[in-house]
Amino acid sequence: MSTLKVESRFNGPPGMGNGGYSAGLLAAHVDSPVVSVRLRKPVPLDHEMEVRGGELYDGETLIASAEPATLDLGVPATPTLDEARAATAKVPWRDKHPFPTCFGCGPGREDGIAALLGPLDGRKEWAGVWRPAGVLPNDGVHVLPEIVWAALDCPSAQPVAPDGGPAFVLGTFVAQLEQPVELGVDHVLMAWELGRDGRKAYSASAIIGPDGVCGRARAVWVSIG
Repeated sequence: MSTLKVESRFNGPPGMGNGGYSAGLLAAHVDSPVVSVRLRKPVPLDHEMEVRGGELYDGETLIASAEPATLDLGVPATPTLDEARAATAKVPWRDKHPFPTCFGCGPGREDGIAALLGPLDGRKEWAGVWRPAGVLPNDGVHVLPEIVWAALDCPSAQPVAPDGGPAFVLGTFVAQLEQPVELGVDHVLMAWELGRDGRKAYSASAIIGPDGVCGRARAVWVSIG
């Protein structure tokens, strides 16, 4: 048994951990190249929790569970950096953000990822450009895996709530990390909607670097609006 703590800096909605970041921390306890994480309760901040197998507990309350998975997810054609920048310029979430202080996509977070995407011209996918900065947790060359999970998480919410609402929270996240994400290098972020079922929305995301796909993910979002 080991412990896990999400520091307050890594928040998503106010008062709780960023879903992708928290899922990435828990995924590190599962020996698999593809991990599925189900977030069952809001993840507390600045609070030491126990990891029992692939499950995260706050006392006797089950917060999240992780397990090996498979991910059959193709990535659409990658836009150029210029095309992705043009999409970002149209980002609706910059002024209509449901959680503006989010570590993953909050527009005012200088110490965050600031993953803001916009719709690509003539395509259903959304895109943006991410150049990871040294302010993010890293090993000196690459950002840490949980940062990659966070950078896959927030983009996938944006196509399902294009006007910033209704607000969604992450329910289940399946991610596969394929190449490390290098500091100071431009990466294309992509996201696209996969469908809806009542209060649930399904989407996918990818991070593409100079040498190809660095990570891909599939998300289930639950509306709280």
